[in-house]
Amino acid sequence: MRAPSSSHPERTSLSAPRVALTAAAGAFAALLVVVGCSDGPSTDAPDASTNSLRIMPAVTALSTSESGGRVTVSVALDGAPSGPVMVPVSSSDATEGSVSPATISFTVEDWSVPREITVTGVDDADSDGDQIFRVRFGPSVSADPACDGLVAESADITNTDDDGPGTAGIVVSDPSGTLAERGAPVTFTVLLASQPSAPVTIALSVSDATEATLSHADLTFTEANWNTAQTVTLSSVDDWQADGAQPVRVVFGSPASEDPEYAALAAPAVLELSNLDDDVGGGYQIRTTHKEDAPLYVAHSYYHAMITHLDDRANSQLPADFQWRVVPGLANPDDPTLVSFEPVGLGGRYLHVDRMNSTRYPLQSETANRASGLWQTPPEERSHLLWIDVFTDTTTFRSDATFRIVPALNGDPTMVSLQWYSDPTRYLRRLNYQIYAHVLDGTAVKNSEASFALEPLGYLISQRADPHIKRHTDGYYYFTASVPTYDRIEIGRATTIRGLASATPKVVWTKHATGPMAAHIWAPELHFIDGKWYIYFAAGSSTNIWAIRMYVLENSSANPMDGTWIERGQIVTDSDTFALDATTFEHDGKRYLVWAQEDPSVEGDNSSLFIAAMMNPWTLARPSVRIARPEHAWETAGFAVNEGAAVLERNGRIFISYSASATDDRYCLGLLTASATDDLLSASSWTKNENPVFVSANGLYGPGHNSFTTSADGSIDVLVYHARNYEKITGDPLYDPNRHTRVQRLEWNADGTPNFGVPLLNGANTIGDRLFRGGIEREQRGGELGTRLSQNPGESDGL
Repeated sequence: MRAPSSSHPERTSLSAPRVALTAAAGAFAALLVVVGCSDGPSTDAPDASTNSLRIMPAVTALSTSESGGRVTVSVALDGAPSGPVMVPVSSSDATEGSVSPATISFTVEDWSVPREITVTGVDDADSDGDQIFRVRFGPSVSADPACDGLVAESADITNTDDDGPGTAGIVVSDPSGTLAERGAPVTFTVLLASQPSAPVTIALSVSDATEATLSHADLTFTEANWNTAQTVTLSSVDDWQADGAQPVRVVFGSPASEDPEYAALAAPAVLELSNLDDDVGGGYQIRTTHKEDAPLYVAHSYYHAMITHLDDRANSQLPADFQWRVVPGLANPDDPTLVSFEPVGLGGRYLHVDRMNSTRYPLQSETANRASGLWQTPPEERSHLLWIDVFTDTTTFRSDATFRIVPALNGDPTMVSLQWYSDPTRYLRRLNYQIYAHVLDGTAVKNSEASFALEPLGYLISQRADPHIKRHTDGYYYFTASVPTYDRIEIGRATTIRGLASATPKVVWTKHATGPMAAHIWAPELHFIDGKWYIYFAAGSSTNIWAIRMYVLENSSANPMDGTWIERGQIVTDSDTFALDATTFEHDGKRYLVWAQEDPSVEGDNSSLFIAAMMNPWTLARPSVRIARPEHAWETAGFAVNEGAAVLERNGRIFISYSASATDDRYCLGLLTASATDDLLSASSWTKNENPVFVSANGLYGPGHNSFTTSADGSIDVLVYHARNYEKITGDPLYDPNRHTRVQRLEWNADGTPNFGVPLLNGANTIGDRLFRGGIEREQRGGELGTRLSQNPGESDGL
């Protein structure tokens, strides 16, 4: 997580912004707040001791209503900042008006693009008349001194009371959750605020049908059902492209009715959502159904695709053999359900069906063909083998290399089937160790063989940042991490590291509605101490989302997935400043806590690393000791940050890895080292590496906030971290959801120090000491590639 800098009164304030107000139809209006950063002091700030923004008063009254009326406030900068600017947004009276989102951010690249804030009237049961509230902006957070710590308020907004008789209105609820590809649908409800004298119909549409679909095209309310909420379902469309989060707007039409009051109403305000992407630039593994324990995957040779165990590769084969890029279908790239497959490492080649009934494949004997099932089917149902060839830019090649993604024929919702574009009666099917386009007869076996899982490649768990994996004595691995919505803590468990990828997480705690622990639930870690489980995490408050502090949960159950989690409260440190990323370890019978915190004695640093002894799992012994602060260029890129500590004791030394700089592609790992016999509470015992130990590479960006675990037998050290599969980020990196959990083997140098290496594209597949043993032998036969498959599966690495 990135630690924001605090506001300082001595910094310069913003110049007076320009404000433009435009009225929308009916009772809805839009306020445009234009914010500018300058070096000159403000002469008319409402509080001379605080930096502020001057907002010119609106020339037209702005109003919301308890029946669902909304105001759109658009915010933009009128000058380019020198660094990212984040502005919290809040309502002065949450009982009368709510705001969404709660934070807006600008970068050097997109500072001039307006951000929209939706202000919605809050309904109550009191006939309290029209109430006035304000939308507050700030204090802003930025590394640019001219844009940091600034506060502004919008013009007054009136929330119109609807508790009088006969007030017409349309009430739309907030969406139920987060819209995400392959995620659960989002729902919202609509009802009327008063009984109409005639039916009222409201049309609905979605702004981008390639990203989401609606369950209803319109809703009709009558005199009988006007106050019964009707539920609308918004379902994500999975486009299989790594296109990042895409905006989705639910648009309402103006009410159609013979009731004059409802006919005069404006359309309800647009619902603004984003469809979170689940695709990665690194590609996919294609897993097939398999009756045995070990799954089968589609690998590629230079000429054709084959079916094999993940670990049954010849030493000459590379991990890239199991990697496929899912790209828009060559025959019709505008249809999101059509795809083509490009093998990683063989750019420009595509998987395609051989129309000539696989005449290039070496002829087999009649016995072999009968055994494979090819000669046991009618001629019209016989299969066409798939090959990998260079794109020829012909209509035939485009069609033969394009496949339609359809629901899995075996009915498994986690899988898909692939239909041949040139012949919709044929589906890709695993037949022995080859892939064919085959006419299916609907049998369960063949339907299963024609079903595949397209697994995003190179990471363990999608969209989980700040990952922490704990191997416990009960034989389970436990996983927790930051969720993209920063609103809850989840735990998953499995008997292997790889099994965590398919484990169903359990929500064990959710943020508070108000007060402390109500925002930015960050970086949970799970630890087992003296027979109880503890979760350390960071959180902000409802009144100040950047008032980040550290908190502790406790559970006395043997299984942390069960029992009750109780709140042990905040970890109190020497300074009441921005603090996060607590981790704990025991050494020589003494327990320690290491964390990141803003040091009030150092101007300009966002966070440094501190250590302290512990009196109990939630109380520190004083004083704490700073053992590292951001000082090198690679630690101060974007933000001056040392955070996300992880502790590893090996070879007579204590190692602490940590994350540095902004959470974009510049995020990286540094390393501290102390002798196991030194006083760990002395800053002089710790030595910092002059250079980062783990940086962006291989198309993976911003690797960081790691933890450590081991193989089941303890013989292999495993590095757990997050990274993105793309460099360019739209908006604030903190709110980009695509930081994926990755794992790879941690190596060791001859001098006993850890060798982090570089981020590896094949992620979890690099773990294990027997990965490249096993049963595929490849040899050249007459200029073509033949494949001989061993009957002995490769050894498991136990992970």
